[in-house]
Amino acid sequence: MLEEQDSRVLADIERRLCSTDPAFARRMRSGTGGRAFPTLSVVCVLAFLALPFVGLFLGPRGALLVLDAAAILVMVILAVRFTRR
Repeated sequence: MLEEQDSRVLADIERRLCSTDPAFARRMRSGTGGRAFPTLSVVCVLAFLALPFVGLFLGPRGALLVLDAAAILVMVILAVRFTRR
């Protein structure tokens, strides 16, 4: 439990934060913290796991196609993220 003075100071900080950055305050109140699904990590892991099988069954050209597709997908995800800002 906080002391009364600490509670007042914390309430003042929260009030000022809500007035200066309402989007951040809204995300914090919702409880998600703005955390997004780790799309890039999933794409990279799936490509890494698929490479041996694709290389085994389709050869080096197939593996290069998987790498190219993964690289293009990563670039599209990054482009979409940066255009939203």
